[in-house]
Amino acid sequence: MSGSGDIVRGIDHLIVMVRDLERAERTWRALGFHITPRGFHASGGTANHLLMLERTYIELLGLASPSADSPYRRMMEDDPGLSGLALRGAAADTYRYWRAQGLEPSPPESLSRGVEIDGRTEMARFRLTRLQRSAELPFLTFCCEHLTPQFVWQEDAPRHPNGARSLQELIIVVDGEQTPAGFARIAGHAVRNRRDEGSLELGGCRITFQSPGAFLRRFGSEAGFRLGRLPTLAAFVLTTIDPTRARRFAEEAGWRVLCTRSGGFTVPVPSEGVVIEWSPAT
Repeated sequence: MSGSGDIVRGIDHLIVMVRDLERAERTWRALGFHITPRGFHASGGTANHLLMLERTYIELLGLASPSADSPYRRMMEDDPGLSGLALRGAAADTYRYWRAQGLEPSPPESLSRGVEIDGRTEMARFRLTRLQRSAELPFLTFCCEHLTPQFVWQEDAPRHPNGARSLQELIIVVDGEQTPAGFARIAGHAVRNRRDEGSLELGGCRITFQSPGAFLRRFGSEAGFRLGRLPTLAAFVLTTIDPTRARRFAEEAGWRVLCTRSGGFTVPVPSEGVVIEWSPAT
């Protein structure tokens, strides 16, 4: 087996739980994203839309129908928003590594969902190993191995009208050292600390751990709705090839924006439980 730093290779995707998939689709489309057709998991309980990025994506996850049975129903109804982090790697290798770290992952399991491609339905297949939620890691955390990546990242997929390209950073707000230390064990990378925040680099994306005060100084008081229970997945940073156009979409959709020193902006979207920062692509 390769070194521990090579087992978990990056962020595969982020999960945004939603109460209503139709409303979420309209909201994210108004923000300037291209939304994939709805996909239904073979389990029958959940469905999703994806916002595809370079190497990663954002998954809008909701119930397949109002009466559908899902272990995530309570999260979707009571605490929707940025709720999960899927890491990239081979499920079996990650399972063995996490066990060696004293963690309690679930044995690798199979998952599939239908994907609409050129008028036909293909089955995207995955292998997952999941970590139990805990006080220091209360959000969904799992490794996602793509067995049919060609059905997820499609070469001819339309570009996002807002110019979105890649996931640059994930911000986790914490109230102590336990969460960063636990995440270092999960990822196999050390956390570098300075003042009231720490960070680690994972597969071309930075994961930043901030105190509530540092988070509010960066994103403004209107982002405070993400600080109800700590630790929490609080915000993410996307790059865009057209910051002006991305900002216009956000403003025309009715959201307030706050300019950043980097030439981008932040936009809290309370209805979706997310805070987004836009950064110019380099």
